[in-house]
Amino acid sequence: MRLYTVTKEQEQRSREWIESCEKAFSDRLDEIADELCEKEELRLLRLSGPTCSGKTTAANLLGKRFARRGKHLHLISIDDFYYDKDVLHERAEDHESGKVDYDSIATIDLQALGQFAEEIFTEDRSHCPVFDFKQGKRVSYRLMESGPDDVFLFEGIQAVYPEIVELFASFGHESAGIYIAPQSAIEIGKQVFEPNEIRLLRRLVRDHNFRGTSPERTLELWEGVRRNEELNIFPYAGTCQYSIDSTMPYEIGILKPYLCRILPTVSENSPHRVRADAILSQMETVLSLSDEWVASDSLYKEFI
Repeated sequence: MRLYTVTKEQEQRSREWIESCEKAFSDRLDEIADELCEKEELRLLRLSGPTCSGKTTAANLLGKRFARRGKHLHLISIDDFYYDKDVLHERAEDHESGKVDYDSIATIDLQALGQFAEEIFTEDRSHCPVFDFKQGKRVSYRLMESGPDDVFLFEGIQAVYPEIVELFASFGHESAGIYIAPQSAIEIGKQVFEPNEIRLLRRLVRDHNFRGTSPERTLELWEGVRRNEELNIFPYAGTCQYSIDSTMPYEIGILKPYLCRILPTVSENSPHRVRADAILSQMETVLSLSDEWVASDSLYKEFI
């Protein structure tokens, strides 16, 4: 697989292009932060979107913007309320399909989430669980100290699930929903990378880099991930008051070197070998871009 060597002129143009894409995204976050911080009674935010949309980094970037505007935004990942892996595997053994459910509302400990949410609105100190994906279980708790005017942002694919929305609404505080996802396609030559495909490429790289997951395993899980999105996420995206397009026009070039390293490891006998080869074929005409040209606080650092 040819990665291409860029000239100094190409590098300069690429750097400027990446910076312009980042500025457009940053401007959108500033716009949303300005509107939210004007809502004096706002106490709760839900940040949702399908897998690999950039939710975690977007939440952190919003937190910094709130701080610059004199407000404290507490960040809570709904993933920290997952049931332990052993529980999910035990359930799978009792299910006729035998498949482990990683995505539906049944994977979230709603009782623990509800108790925590109640605590943050009634106490000045609360304890949020910390879930470790590599170990597949909650490993600790972190202390959260809050004031009466603080805002709490819950992020995760589940933040748009009706059960979660209903749970948070029961506390009676003003809230708002934010939906983030790649929403624009990327065209390179005659190839078009659609938003769902962009997310798969991101997930292949992210899961390999940060979750110790092989590309073969990511491809194996993808069908179930997409099925859950169509059932439980996309139908409710329109219920969020704010929308963020997280497509970065430069990103395929950033992902290419990673994909070209990890996808050849998919076994020749794997049913996912065809998909891996198809992705590698798409990369042939893509110009590789250096991840060093991406700022350290970029949304894209979540994947690389």
